[in-house]
Amino acid sequence: MAGLAKVNNLMTEKEKRTIAVHEAGHAVSGWFLAKADPLLKVTIVPRTSGALGFAQYLPSDVQLNSKQTLLDKMCMTLGGRAAEDLFIGSITTG
Repeated sequence: MAGLAKVNNLMTEKEKRTIAVHEAGHAVSGWFLAKADPLLKVTIVPRTSGALGFAQYLPSDVQLNSKQTLLDKMCMTLGGRAAEDLFIGSITTG
């Protein structure tokens, strides 16, 4: 889905930690939100598509979303940013 794993990865340990914290932020925030889509997979392995890591969710079959569903999805999306701010002390483009 996101491409093959990159084999010539030249990331520093700090960058790897930042990516891990960011993706964990998405995963953990989504776990506690009742109306968010369920988490399928999280990876911090860089991909050929340019993704440094990603969280994949099982989409719901519902066509119309409630306000609470939309708010929970937004919170889950911003969970990576919040985790970086809390645990790293700075925010990246994620």
